[in-house]
Amino acid sequence: MIGLSKALVEQFDGEVPGRLEELVKLPGVGRKTAFVVLGNAFGRPGITVDTHFQRLVRRWRWTEATEPDKIEAAVGALFPKSEWTMLSHHVIFHGRRICHARKPACGACPIAPLCPAYGEGETDPEKAKKLLKYEKGGFPGQRLNPPQAYLDAGGRPAPPLGAG
Repeated sequence: MIGLSKALVEQFDGEVPGRLEELVKLPGVGRKTAFVVLGNAFGRPGITVDTHFQRLVRRWRWTEATEPDKIEAAVGALFPKSEWTMLSHHVIFHGRRICHARKPACGACPIAPLCPAYGEGETDPEKAKKLLKYEKGGFPGQRLNPPQAYLDAGGRPAPPLGAG
């Protein structure tokens, strides 16, 4: 963080640059982080390839590529550029919440009828529901039914996907 802050001040007068080529020169900033910044701070579409995104696009057979730049190109060819940033968020969140690496919750998945990999995970709806993970207020991995102590302390369970 110190190196990043110093570079922003020294190289960009304290302003976050709005170009991929400049962002990736900053300490600790790679393509993934750069595309998040460009898409969310500057409204410039980009495909953010993290481990969840990589896993799901291969599981869904959108690409067989394994290198992030090749995944970006392959998936980018499937969707309008204007959708890339939100597509990345949705795919990543789906991977965190439902379509996990080792135990996908297939039986609780809202896109199961479209999924070529349906059945790789738990298909029983009740068992699959117990595998769901949600975040709320910066607590990754928060379960749909959080512990009572969390609720007693003022915490709220995350709403199901699509609930607004």
